[in-house]
Amino acid sequence: MREFYCLYLRFMGKIESLSRTILLLCFLLLNDSYGESLENLDNLVEKLSPSVVRIETTSKEKDFNMTGDPFFDEFFRRQFGNQSGKKSRPGLGSGFIYGKNGFVVTNFHVVKNADDISIVLDNEKKYEAKIIGTDARTDLALLKIDIRDPINEVQIGNSDSLRIGEWVIAIGNPLGLGTTVTTGIISAKSRYVDELGSYVDFIQTDAALNKGNSGGPLFNLSGEIVGVNTAIAAKGQGIGFAIPINIAINVIEELKINGKVQRGWLGVLIQPISHELSDLLELKSTDGALVSEVVIDGPAFKAGLKRGDIILSLNKKKIKKMEDLPRSVGKLKPKMLAKLEVLRDGKTIDIGVQLGTLPITEISKKQSTESSSLARKKFGFEVKGLRIDSDSVDKKVVIVKTYQNMNPPNALFKGDIILEIDRQVVNDIEQFDSIVSKIKPNKNCLFVIQRQFQNNLVTLYKSIRSTN
Repeated sequence: MREFYCLYLRFMGKIESLSRTILLLCFLLLNDSYGESLENLDNLVEKLSPSVVRIETTSKEKDFNMTGDPFFDEFFRRQFGNQSGKKSRPGLGSGFIYGKNGFVVTNFHVVKNADDISIVLDNEKKYEAKIIGTDARTDLALLKIDIRDPINEVQIGNSDSLRIGEWVIAIGNPLGLGTTVTTGIISAKSRYVDELGSYVDFIQTDAALNKGNSGGPLFNLSGEIVGVNTAIAAKGQGIGFAIPINIAINVIEELKINGKVQRGWLGVLIQPISHELSDLLELKSTDGALVSEVVIDGPAFKAGLKRGDIILSLNKKKIKKMEDLPRSVGKLKPKMLAKLEVLRDGKTIDIGVQLGTLPITEISKKQSTESSSLARKKFGFEVKGLRIDSDSVDKKVVIVKTYQNMNPPNALFKGDIILEIDRQVVNDIEQFDSIVSKIKPNKNCLFVIQRQFQNNLVTLYKSIRSTN
């Protein structure tokens, strides 16, 4: 019996040793494959480079064009203002060959103000390009060149399968130097980037991007395109953003067919729900999108949505954060039915909205008169009466100055129009003074304001604490 037990132990020992050997071999094989991918990076880049193009543009419009790259020019415009005159200046960008019929994909901002567009291939042959279609909301443009020679098209990857820490390759035309390669990793996914649109979950990468990289491809180590390089973080270094290829492909295909992208329009302005707003609105969580304004005669208005409603889901898909709503609506087409789950006054209701098409609106300029200093003592800002337009006799309450003692700082800006305070409507200075005079010290107050953003007025909820 003892001999049998000894034989059993030896057998199990050999099995354990064999298992360890197999695991070690698998580990070495995986690492060897990964190492080969990095070691063969030069061969991979040589294979991929012919599918990347240089884009040269000229513009005769009055446009700020300091650096030659539209994205960086926009950054400098915001910092220093538009100080340029009417000059014809060159623009730079990158792109990639999509399919075998001469289609080229780039960013919309690369060709936005261009009068002439040229595509330069890897072999330095130059072709005049025409715009097939553009989509400002995803910052994509589809161009086409007339070419009969064989060209190298990109291989489409799957951006949904990207993992944080995965190596990627950016190829483009930074600084006008020609084809340049940088590498890095996927730093984050599903990034919302303010001012870059609400329809894209951006890929964040630390692969170095510079002016001229806009519109160029982001590849994985399998040689597949997984993103379209679009922007860098203006206040950071080593942080770049790319449009996931899974989002870009749907837009590109629609541009090929229609020359534009049609999206559904709900007709609401929304904002995220902070913890302070959640407390003031007596909510159980910060999930959902808070409706700050319903566009008059828009789809949501006709369906009965109201300011203060919280949209919890669309077509049974949960809205966990504000950015989820425009992305979900953007995947639908005009005239489609959007079934909303809405939280109103503590009760959940279902509302069906037939989506419309986004209109273009213009907001008239406003001027202000009169003054009230009561708000300075209570909240750290000053207000005046505001006349909406020259034909109106009614005046609204507008913020004309802010101070450092506002809590939280920069919650309100000069030019904001105050519509409500603690759910009390503010129609004029007298009502404003009456409401503010009754507010106790150190009280969180719920403000509803209107703010000018580009060519639109947006309505926002803000939580502000009184100081006196």
